[in-house]
Amino acid sequence: MLSNTMPLLFDLLKCHATPGDEDEVAELLLKTWKEAGWTTQSLGRYAVTAVREPDGAPADAKTILVCAHMDSPGFIVQSVNKDLTVNAINIGYPHFDEPETAVVVKQADGQKIPATLYNQPEDMKIYPLVAESPLMRGDRLCYACEPSVHDGIIESPFLDNRLGCFALCEIAAAVKSPKLRVMLAATSGEEFTGFGASVLAAHCKPDLIICLDATYEEEEQNVLIGNGPVLTVSDKSVLLSQKTVESLKRHCAAWGVPLQTEIYNFSGTDARAFPSQGITAPALPILIPTTGNHTPLETASLQDIEALNALLFKLCTDEAAVASLLDDIASF
Repeated sequence: MLSNTMPLLFDLLKCHATPGDEDEVAELLLKTWKEAGWTTQSLGRYAVTAVREPDGAPADAKTILVCAHMDSPGFIVQSVNKDLTVNAINIGYPHFDEPETAVVVKQADGQKIPATLYNQPEDMKIYPLVAESPLMRGDRLCYACEPSVHDGIIESPFLDNRLGCFALCEIAAAVKSPKLRVMLAATSGEEFTGFGASVLAAHCKPDLIICLDATYEEEEQNVLIGNGPVLTVSDKSVLLSQKTVESLKRHCAAWGVPLQTEIYNFSGTDARAFPSQGITAPALPILIPTTGNHTPLETASLQDIEALNALLFKLCTDEAAVASLLDDIASF
């Protein structure tokens, strides 16, 4: 399936989308969803959504929300100095170990300028910048991007979280006549402020929430690239019960879809926004394992992307299984 849609994934990866400036990703998502026949909406500059209504199902059909975030960590020009040197600071905690890295500067008029960003000691958090044209305070920077695939592994910046956005497009193409109400959503600012998910949560009443993101390959927990998507049991945004974890594992086994689990208590996903807005629906963070998170070279497995797509398709179409899952986990 991916061989036919890889150009779309590459297009998503090549979008310039630092936190708060996600226009290119939003426009591509809305276009793709509309072409697939979904009803779309923009929630200001905080989120874009698409809805597919149930086919012949009752009005009280369950609503499944699958959401990802459009932004990736980047940099912003903080100062243009009297000697015409330029300094940038990070937005969303990108990092690179090399002395310098190639970036693309996006200006207010949409013009894109190649540039070089130079590393500094970690405690300074100021990055000198050299560009081919004059820059202004507020110009945005992202890593230069040339995605590639070798031996079933994709290499590119921004896999966190354009892979989630890509999954939303795959669902839109695959889900034609659901018995469940399916809502797709992509939020802004997940890497910095998190406001997009809060606005989304205030505008929907889902019965089950799937939050897509990327996570880290970690051998100590046996979370490995190539072994399938990852359910986050515990982090700064979520703490799932054992009953919830075991129920999803059983359903994944029945569907023939691999599922890994992880536990850590730093960082988090958009999942935190929903209970904070009074949403009582269970929120399940389902992530793709990667390496090089937030660096100029991230990697992920095409096999894991396929497995995630298969899992999401079941969650959006298997009415009986979703009812069983919700009976298990939705309340005490």
